[in-house]
Amino acid sequence: MKQLYLFLSFFLLLCQSIFSQENSNIEPYIKDNITKPSILSTHTFGVYFSRLQGHFNSKVSKNKTISLSLESGNVWSPGIKVYIPKNESDRAIARGYNWDQSHNGFEDNSYAKDSFSTKNDGVIKGLRGKINFKLAEKHELQIGFRAFVLTKGKLPFTILTGDKFVESFHSNIAGGEDPFDRKVFGLEQAGIEYTDRNGNSSKVDNGNIFATGLETAYYYYPETLRSKNRLFSVNFGAHLGVNLSKSNSSLDFGLSGNALKTFVINNRSNFNIGTSLGVLRKALANFKSDNLQYGTNDFLANSESALEYSFRTKRSNIHNFGVIFYIQTSLNKKEELEYIVAIRDPLAFNSWGHGATNLYKNNDYWSLVYSYTKKTITLSFYLQQDFTAINIPDIQTGFGIQFGI
Repeated sequence: MKQLYLFLSFFLLLCQSIFSQENSNIEPYIKDNITKPSILSTHTFGVYFSRLQGHFNSKVSKNKTISLSLESGNVWSPGIKVYIPKNESDRAIARGYNWDQSHNGFEDNSYAKDSFSTKNDGVIKGLRGKINFKLAEKHELQIGFRAFVLTKGKLPFTILTGDKFVESFHSNIAGGEDPFDRKVFGLEQAGIEYTDRNGNSSKVDNGNIFATGLETAYYYYPETLRSKNRLFSVNFGAHLGVNLSKSNSSLDFGLSGNALKTFVINNRSNFNIGTSLGVLRKALANFKSDNLQYGTNDFLANSESALEYSFRTKRSNIHNFGVIFYIQTSLNKKEELEYIVAIRDPLAFNSWGHGATNLYKNNDYWSLVYSYTKKTITLSFYLQQDFTAINIPDIQTGFGIQFGI
């Protein structure tokens, strides 16, 4: 811990020495937000419902703002079928094995059980858009949409998230030769299949548009939780999402809290630290009876932590460099992993179970973000990596643009 403090102190002093100004009477530059596009992952279940993310703003924007973001995520998991024993005696048998060996405890398939199956392959392209309105001095409304399309991830429209780039990275830099069996099933394929434990199923093919939805958010900025020097602020959000896909037509509701702390380095540069907590109630209301079940947990909690360094040039253009960590609670109840009976695809042999096991784990990832602001236009780019290596998605990139109107 002492080494961490020394490193941070040295880094702050270095930044101050590089960007310090001769005229100390100039009013310090205070950036009142953390700049980022949408950094939500293209998880093959998560895209079907509304998810919450950090809103690191210290005040309501004076003007309306429009934000658009494009994202590209590589998803892969070979086909897997999962049985969930209903009787406690059968569950006890499964608990005697690791999840990938529990099928050895059952000589036949006659025990009472539920089941689901999943298969994921392709590059998901997402488009998100939103507009922010000022309702009053401390009140803000946000209205947005989302839509996704499944592709094979071929050049020139896909570079960093394509199968060939990913497997070249594994073979030549880290991971080894075909660690997830992509090459066994063929590169640059596209197809997502899912059958839930109620027998409802969906299939997405190359070029299909899916998982559309509308999202609204209301944010309140209490003056009592904002420091007089403008260096600390809090806002609270209420979220309502309408899912419009064929497999999930429903209404989601969520609440969030966001905090932003600014550290002024000098009159040109800042460090901003943001933290966000949220909780989402999936499918608060269903618009059809045969919606697919995208996880057995109705409530999802999320946390987001962001660190941003911001530098303003002499021409008042702004460069931002950020790192963001996002974590969301598991889609399925974690204790169920202790007694599932997983059946792999006969061609899969390296890493065949993550299409199912990731549903029982917290979904977390890191994003590196760069953004550039000139006048009222901001361009952003991010690179996102799932270091838990569950490939939902493996790697994701995104680009965003924001402008005032």
